Amino acid sequence: MRCKGNCACEGQTLDRLLQPTVMAMLIERPLHGYALIEELKGSPLMKGIAPDPTGVYRLLSMLEEQGMVSHAWSGSRTGPAKRLYELTPAGRKCVGKWIDTLDRYQKDIGRLVRMMRKAKSS
Repeated sequence: MRCKGNCACEGQTLDRLLQPTVMAMLIERPLHGYALIEELKGSPLMKGIAPDPTGVYRLLSMLEEQGMVSHAWSGSRTGPAKRLYELTPAGRKCVGKWIDTLDRYQKDIGRLVRMMRKAKSS
């Protein structure tokens, strides 16, 4: 069986790490939705491809419902008011849990890669 386009083995499922990526960006500073989407586009996981804005706003809404993110309206002289998203204290605590989880994943993936290399060379 040959892999075809959008195969998981080509890293096509890394967008599932959108939540920790968004939270990492918001821990640095509050961002408007559009600015967040632009920064996501430049993140290593997105490889220069802009994420679906609807999915990003859906994620922000979910994080807000969970108490991880809050927003405030910021006025603009050139257009309508925009939501400025920031992490709550609970969101900052969650980032710490993400760090622990991703550290474990990284170690597990390292072991898996070594196992696959060993099996491939046998």
